[in-house]
Amino acid sequence: MARMKKQTKLIDETETEHKMNSHRPNNNVAKVERGLQHFIDHFEPGRDLLWKVLVVVILYSALVCFVDNHNLQGAKLNDANAVISVSAIVGILLIFRNNSAYDRWWEGRKLWGQLVNESRNLAIKTYSYAKNLPDTERQRFGLLISQFAYTLKDHLRQKRDGQILELLSVTDKKQHIPLAVTQQIYDHLKQWRSAGYIDEWEQLQINEHAKTLMDICGACERILKSPIVGSYKLLLWFGLTLNVLCLPWFLVPSFHWMTVAIMAVSSYLIFGLELLAEEVERPFDDMPNDLPLESICETIRTSVEEIFELELRNESAEKSLLN
Repeated sequence: MARMKKQTKLIDETETEHKMNSHRPNNNVAKVERGLQHFIDHFEPGRDLLWKVLVVVILYSALVCFVDNHNLQGAKLNDANAVISVSAIVGILLIFRNNSAYDRWWEGRKLWGQLVNESRNLAIKTYSYAKNLPDTERQRFGLLISQFAYTLKDHLRQKRDGQILELLSVTDKKQHIPLAVTQQIYDHLKQWRSAGYIDEWEQLQINEHAKTLMDICGACERILKSPIVGSYKLLLWFGLTLNVLCLPWFLVPSFHWMTVAIMAVSSYLIFGLELLAEEVERPFDDMPNDLPLESICETIRTSVEEIFELELRNESAEKSLLN
């Protein structure tokens, strides 16, 4: 009898585990879905300009093939030296263009990586030095550290989050929200020094990380407000257009209607690279190839919560901070 009960219990546990596993998402399927979505985000037809350019190139290439197919010999070009020279120059310009755009993206990524480290160090030193801080004061300071990243993100995207402003007690009259948050951080440090929660040396140690927050903000603003010269972009687009207009005439005698496919693929690559550079050179926007600022902000918030042993998204805590 005891053996039967044991077997029945084992069967029930097995069925329960099977039901639980049946409701768990397949990790491999989830990865494939994320990969497909990532591909669609980068190459979706919603990128109007790229697809419009491709349609024009295909129609133009088909026209060239039509002219060749009707034996209009006078329209054929046999000397490819000119178009090869133009293609080489355009290729060099395109490489330089993409390198310049990626340098801006990478510099932005390094700055936001530094912001993660500085936020953590600021939280760690505050937690270690100011052991006697009241819980509300500690939570308020942790909120300022974690929300600085969110306010910087919105500042670089020229947006404002009313809930964050209310939570941080920042008025709408403030034009530079990250600056206002940093001012509050310095005010707290000054008050703690006066109240004896930290000494002068500890205040100087924490001040270094608070100062770096504004250094990072200024460096991001430099990237944002120093775009690549428009004349250079115009010259590159002129070279790309000239190359696309000339190249089909040199391909059609050898490839005939295959010229359309060749031009479609080559145009997708060269114009796609140019449009990708347009997107990457603005690393703080909210596009698929831009920096994942939301994820970085969430990383900072999670780290600060863990360091201070607080839950910064607790609604009751937020209400107490506002009162």
